Amino acid sequence: MDAREYLEILHVAERLKDTPRHCTTTKRRTESVAEHSWRISLMAFLLRHEFKDIDINKVV
Repeated sequence: MDAREYLEILHVAERLKDTPRHCTTTKRRTESVAEHSWRISLMAFLLRHEFKDIDINKVV
């Protein structure tokens, strides 16, 4: 990948911060797609030792 392609990925990720999900948090707040993705990635990273057959690089 060249620098322009990396920047495009970062621009897409930036837009996810302003994209609301259809579900709400336990405190009834609408979270963004970026917030949800970050939390799921963190959960996958923390649980990686429990699922040894999973390629964590593909999950995260």
